[in-house]
Amino acid sequence: MALQMAFKALNDSVGPNGLVPTLLVFGAYPQMVDLDAPLPIVVQRSIALRKAMEEIKKLRAECQVSNALNSRNGPHVDAIHDLPINSPILVWREGNIGKSGHWSGLYTLIAIKGESCVIDLPYGPTTFHSTSVKPYYTGNTEEATNDREEEESEEEA
Repeated sequence: MALQMAFKALNDSVGPNGLVPTLLVFGAYPQMVDLDAPLPIVVQRSIALRKAMEEIKKLRAECQVSNALNSRNGPHVDAIHDLPINSPILVWREGNIGKSGHWSGLYTLIAIKGESCVIDLPYGPTTFHSTSVKPYYTGNTEEATNDREEEESEEEA
């Protein structure tokens, strides 16, 4: 109500040119009554808008939780766990400063203990995390073709 009265006072006062904005627009001074409440339809719309915003917040939160629960945390390592012992594999080697890493070697898988893979390197057995190891497939194996198709379909999704 105070803001309404302040605007009315401002609009009813004489401007620098001697003109009264309220008189220019309405041709008279409209009266302001204490009982000037917003129209019922305006109140209904504001309530509906408030309810819609609350519902949107709930749906957005549900969607964010669902996305977080369905997200994958890391690379696909099932192919490593399914490999038999003495399988040929490649190992990811980090590059020096300013250079990118690369897949190297054609090494032999000695053992798998959980997420650790023991690899037979030229200087002796070494343990790598399963995310740093991938199977080495020759071009003719049917298994390699299936795995490549799966990787391509995952990348497209």
